[in-house]
Amino acid sequence: MTKPKAAIYVRVSTEEQSKGFSLEGQKYELLNYIKHKGYDLYDIYEDDGYSGKNFDRPAVQRMLRDIENKKLDAVVVWKVDRLSRENTDVLNLINYYLHPNGMKLLVSTCDIDSSTETGYMFISLLSTFAKYERQQIIQRVNNGMKKRAQEGKWNGGIILGYDVVDKKLVVNREESKIVQEIFQLRAQGKGYKFIANYLNSKGLKTKKGNSFSINAVRAILQNQKYLGVLDWGKHQEWDKKRRSGQQESVPVVEGEHEAIIDQELWNRVVQINKEQKENHIQRSNFKGEFVLAGILKCPMCGAGMVMSKTKKRNGKGYHLYYMCQTYHTKGSTACKSNLVKKELIEEKVLNTIKSLLLRRDIVKEICEQINSDKSNETADLKQQLTLQQKELKKLENQRKKVENDYLQGELDVRVYNKTMLSIQNKEDELNEVIRNLEMQLEKQSSTFNINEDLVIEALSNFENLYDTADNETKKMLLRSIIKSIEVDPNRKEIKSIVFWFLENNASFENNDLPKSLLGRTVS
Repeated sequence: MTKPKAAIYVRVSTEEQSKGFSLEGQKYELLNYIKHKGYDLYDIYEDDGYSGKNFDRPAVQRMLRDIENKKLDAVVVWKVDRLSRENTDVLNLINYYLHPNGMKLLVSTCDIDSSTETGYMFISLLSTFAKYERQQIIQRVNNGMKKRAQEGKWNGGIILGYDVVDKKLVVNREESKIVQEIFQLRAQGKGYKFIANYLNSKGLKTKKGNSFSINAVRAILQNQKYLGVLDWGKHQEWDKKRRSGQQESVPVVEGEHEAIIDQELWNRVVQINKEQKENHIQRSNFKGEFVLAGILKCPMCGAGMVMSKTKKRNGKGYHLYYMCQTYHTKGSTACKSNLVKKELIEEKVLNTIKSLLLRRDIVKEICEQINSDKSNETADLKQQLTLQQKELKKLENQRKKVENDYLQGELDVRVYNKTMLSIQNKEDELNEVIRNLEMQLEKQSSTFNINEDLVIEALSNFENLYDTADNETKKMLLRSIIKSIEVDPNRKEIKSIVFWFLENNASFENNDLPKSLLGRTVS
């Protein structure tokens, strides 16, 4: 008689590795356990260095696929928290993967079997405790870090100007000179880009060995730790605080580490930052008008181009340009400004688009692409519908099994009601998905194929729509049809335009573009 097959799942996180937790130890115990239980080994699924907060782990995903394909009879773990510290993850694995396929979860440390009522109850309790334990660990760690910070102790991380020795910040004399120079330059009124370019021209690097950027310089100049103080918690749960608009004040305490700059220099820099921020707000009223920002590429490095403006000599208004973003953030050691006149390039791009969109060969390709996409979309919808209907059938079979088990007295009323409610909710969700897919398929079948005349009529409205649109709408229109624009090294002519709507993002090189619009072309 063929023995049932068991799959072993083992996991240790990076933190657990450092504390001596062993994958080999888990595997040794589980291999003996399944042998004692009368199982043959199907496979060992191993996640090394992964947290148990969810199922986003490669071995777990491979195991779930094998369960769906019914390649095994049981999943065996050392402890419930090896699978997940989330109660819902463990119960979903049992309720939606294992039990519907006639499989079970076995936990070796307490010899628990999910297929029994008592085993199911204990697994639910154990996974609940695992989640609680994880929350307690996080809270204890945060409390410990907060306490260390209140005592002026370093909580980890890297910072230019310091080395970490025995969990303490120790001044790195060479790096501290860079930090001091950055603050001195800023106190003289130098901009972030000037400072980044100056540092890069001297071959200096950040703590991670990268070139200095505007953001790197700004972060250094806003870091109070260089005063010898700590402001731990400033960026804790920053995403939540930013979304909610919170401006929580963070207590500043005297640190154990030595200061690199003095209070007077810090105050001068804070004042310069404030003044330049106010000036920037007053001057940044052209930002929305640069409709090609990002999709227009630098002819040297290929980075997107961003806004640039210089005051006219008479002081009335600005000269407007597109400028290389790499140069803007890292200075002339990384690339050149490669300024492109805003009015010139935008007019050439728009005229080129208008001309190209009315060419019969392009219109024909657009029609073919749209109709091909429609056909592929219909096939995808049908495939999705078939898969959802299969899932609904599985739930129907699961419902029948639960009802039969209840009638046979194998389930008590509490478990029966809970399971049936879960199945009903899942059926409702699937039925809603199926209805939407059927509606989309019906809509697809009722639409006709696109012909060239219809496309020409639609594209002919582009000019009117663009001319009457505001700047944000113009950006959206251009980005909906253009992936990227390259300019010639002379920065006066278009080299190529890549369109989204053509197959494989086909592009038009300079010799394909209308010469009457672009002037000379490069051979």
